[in-house]
Amino acid sequence: MSRIRAFLDHITEEELIDRLDLALEGTGLGIWDWDTRDDSVNFDRRWCEMLGLVHADTPMHLETWSSRVHPDDIDGCYADIQAHLEGRTERYENTHRMRHADGHWMWILDRGRISGRDAEGRPIRFTGTHLDVTEKVRRQQREAAEQEARVESLALFAGGVAHELNSPLQIILMEAEVLQMELEGASLTDDQLRSSMDAICTTARRAGRITKALRALSRETRDDPMEPVPVATLFGHVVALCGSRASVSGISLQVPAVSPELLVCGREAELVHIFLNLVHNAIDASTDVPGASITLEVARTDGEVTLRCVDTGPGVAPEHQADLMKPWFTTKPRGRGTGLGLAVAKRLAERNHGVLRFRSDRPHTTFEVVLDGVGPSCCRTAG
Repeated sequence: MSRIRAFLDHITEEELIDRLDLALEGTGLGIWDWDTRDDSVNFDRRWCEMLGLVHADTPMHLETWSSRVHPDDIDGCYADIQAHLEGRTERYENTHRMRHADGHWMWILDRGRISGRDAEGRPIRFTGTHLDVTEKVRRQQREAAEQEARVESLALFAGGVAHELNSPLQIILMEAEVLQMELEGASLTDDQLRSSMDAICTTARRAGRITKALRALSRETRDDPMEPVPVATLFGHVVALCGSRASVSGISLQVPAVSPELLVCGREAELVHIFLNLVHNAIDASTDVPGASITLEVARTDGEVTLRCVDTGPGVAPEHQADLMKPWFTTKPRGRGTGLGLAVAKRLAERNHGVLRFRSDRPHTTFEVVLDGVGPSCCRTAG
């Protein structure tokens, strides 16, 4: 305290105000001071500029704030204010949407405390700050959307995976029963025993591929580094998780033979997630098309690797192509999709220093992901 007093003794009020102003400028905070007796409010310059308002023209009244709060958020604001005024909370804090002067909505972290009382102890002044947290909230929303889409993908493919796993497990069980019969005295030839053992090993490896793909898809990737990912492994995971569903839907899923040495830079789980979304959409679009097929393609040029998902479904109407990657946009029937799949896939491609795009110039419905091939940039910090 003595240091603070010494500092204040050697500084003028004007200098103190200037220094406080600089400090607040650096924090991005806008200040409001509300007189609860007449609902007059003193908004500072930063508060006004945050909302695109001119300070000199801004009415200093509570309605200037309340009229700009989103209708769905205003009741929550007043409930939190009342809780503090009644002494039920140490301070007021609420995050809500406010309308900018140009019409767009922004997210504001609003904090305040009682700063003055009358002779009877009733609150008469309420002072606080505004902070623009729009980018933070949008980032959280994107992350939540990615997680929701991940869960949706896992749920969607659960049925297909169950079928895919059930088939090899039935084979293993059947062949194990054959071996059990031999132990119980049945006469089997060496060829029959060898055939049973081969079948068990082959189908167990098939089940292992499915569980490996599931592990790759379900892991948390936020802190994973960029690493070399074999394209053959990526496509193998996709086939393991989608092959059964495509087959049941009468669709041919065609995958090229890819050299194990062809690598892309990225996070394996996120790249698998991208292609699960693409193949899932292709299956949905092609289910009722006779003789439909889905083909995964690979092309490499100038240090980049382009991976494509091509289907022979009905295609995308020209009027919908510009909106394909927008969140919540979907052409699927109500209840059949959230409209998040392609938006999240686009975001994941960008996180892996790549790009996801729709190729309107190709004869069949084509989505392609362009990624860095393995090279000096492979392990650079992700965005």
